[in-house]
Amino acid sequence: MILLDDLLLQEQVLTTHFACDLQRCKGACCTMSGGAGAPLLDSEVDDLRGAVAAALPYLPERSRTWLGENDPVEGQAGDYSVACLDDADCVFVYYDGAVAKCGIERAYHNGESTFRKPISCHLFPIRVAQFGGPYLHYEMIAECEPGRDNGEANNVLLVETLREPLIRAFGEHAYSRMLAYAHGEEEGDL
Repeated sequence: MILLDDLLLQEQVLTTHFACDLQRCKGACCTMSGGAGAPLLDSEVDDLRGAVAAALPYLPERSRTWLGENDPVEGQAGDYSVACLDDADCVFVYYDGAVAKCGIERAYHNGESTFRKPISCHLFPIRVAQFGGPYLHYEMIAECEPGRDNGEANNVLLVETLREPLIRAFGEHAYSRMLAYAHGEEEGDL
């Protein structure tokens, strides 16, 4: 474990080579079966609901119909998640060929929404738990093997790949410290 300011990090967050390879993984992180969808912060619930209208034009008919009749948010305060269809595809998934992509993020990039996507999606495969403060850990799953291969082949660290979401979640200063530690330029507390 590494402590940088108020962030506790699993060492693999800073040492794993990783760079998404959508052409090989096909956006598997948006279509994984087995339980709830992406975790949502309580502060993201209204933003997600507010982004539905902007995302609808990009979604398949099945998702549009489902969203017309259901809330995209499941759970309760402190334990919200994004709804999934058939216990797999996120309700906001659309397909670009064989690659699963996010309708909310597409609307954001087209200037139609101010909400990019849940931070848990943006940070994946880093997950955040709470132990009196944020604890960042790397979730190593088989579906992300192409990302590990690509990161290794191109000498790209996970923390470099996730620069934008890490800054979004924890700020520029925290990200700079993470990057410095990852490159051996700084030591954290153990």
